Amino acid sequence: MSCINAKDINEAELDLNQEDDVDLEITTDSNESADEPVEENILASAPESDADSQSYLILDNDADKENIYIGDYVTWVVSVINKGPDTAKNVNVFDQLPDGLKYIKHSTTKGIFDPKSGIWDIGDLSVDDGEVFLNITTKAVSAGEKINKADLTTDSHNLNENESYEEEEIDVFEHESETFTAKAMTSLHPTGNPALLILLSFFAIFITAIKSN
Repeated sequence: MSCINAKDINEAELDLNQEDDVDLEITTDSNESADEPVEENILASAPESDADSQSYLILDNDADKENIYIGDYVTWVVSVINKGPDTAKNVNVFDQLPDGLKYIKHSTTKGIFDPKSGIWDIGDLSVDDGEVFLNITTKAVSAGEKINKADLTTDSHNLNENESYEEEEIDVFEHESETFTAKAMTSLHPTGNPALLILLSFFAIFITAIKSN
């Protein structure tokens, strides 16, 4: 009968444990390789940049009156429309009101307007949005030529970039009553009737009071 040495049994068990460790390590490496992302797929799904989109934007800038007097109101109508083919990204219009006009109120059909900065943030503008509007109501506080300037920007390529600036001009005159009185005084003879002069003065004061109310 042959005897089995205890040392030989221990060495055999050690060899079996080492073989199990090797198999486990190989299995672990195989799973990690399967979970690694494929760089080619990530690049293929990357979105296009805003500069790749193209749109034809038309900017318009008008006033509801051409000639007004001090104290009168005028509304500036600024509009933008996208004729395509793509959606215009991050569309903004900077509207610079001239001196001598006091801001009263505004309204928009799309986006947000900040009267302090003069920036109309329209956001993305698609063809389906149609023509969008910004209406700014102002009051004339001084006479003279008034020019409202509007400048359009977008992160997309604007096919109409050469016409992304529009300005509108109006004239503000002194009070109509003062102009009428001045003309009446000039037309009178130096020795004209004093009573008529007094009557004209009262008439001018009356007209001025009506306009101020």
